[in-house]
Amino acid sequence: NEFLPESRKAWNTEKYNHKLNNLSKVISDINEGRYPDIIGIAEVENKQVICDLLKTDFLKFNQYKIVHKDSPDSRGIDCALLIDTSKYQIINYDFIEINLPENEYGYSSPTRDIIYAKIKIEDIFLNIFVNHWSSRWGGQEATNYKRVFIANTLLNYIENNIEQNENIIILGDLNDYSHNESLQVLEQSKFNIINLMQQLENKQQGKKGSYKWDGKWAYLDHILVSSNLYYMDQTRLILRDYNVFSREYMLYTKANGETAPCRNFGGDNWYKGYSDHLPVYCKFQLFNCVND
Repeated sequence: NEFLPESRKAWNTEKYNHKLNNLSKVISDINEGRYPDIIGIAEVENKQVICDLLKTDFLKFNQYKIVHKDSPDSRGIDCALLIDTSKYQIINYDFIEINLPENEYGYSSPTRDIIYAKIKIEDIFLNIFVNHWSSRWGGQEATNYKRVFIANTLLNYIENNIEQNENIIILGDLNDYSHNESLQVLEQSKFNIINLMQQLENKQQGKKGSYKWDGKWAYLDHILVSSNLYYMDQTRLILRDYNVFSREYMLYTKANGETAPCRNFGGDNWYKGYSDHLPVYCKFQLFNCVND
């Protein structure tokens, strides 16, 4: 309801189209003017919003398949996955329901499904999971059990549906840092899952991140891959690059000279920005292939 014309945000067509065009610009720049093969999205209200995004000037000639379902989240925000069907064959997809345990007061808040798709390019299969885990609202410690539960739900799904040597990519806003328990659940599993953002953190020492809180950069947004994708043990895919995507136009500068993501709204004030999170990405290349 807060994104309606009569709300305090005074959401309208101008602001909506401005947001769509901002997102389209970032998607264009993140892959140097080419369509990304796969796009994972968090905090999208419904499928129509995605369709409108794909009608923007840069994206209007796309061949994306939208994998999305309205989730039970009370805020009306979902995840979505876009797959370029000119390159990939979609083998199957699923929506992993998260039934969070009750808290001490006997209440369980509904949250987003995890989106899963198995896709194929040439003879390579990829299992992709798009996530938006429960927030830290109420404090990290008090809400930790939610994200640990979701991590275990995801891991159980992988164990029951995917062979140990298959290619896996897990991405999204996990609302935890790499050292937190929920991420350790995934990284310490038998599937040898490696967090690319943890690799960045080790190099950057807090100087960069996808999110800024209390004046400090850190990663709440992650991409994790199976070790065969990272080390190229049993696949023809080469991991070429991974990082947080940041450009000057996506940031604002505070009076003290520090930068932070330029968000769309601050409270009810419209900043004409992009997001309070910066996107993360990874790039692979097939052996003996020109295109990545």
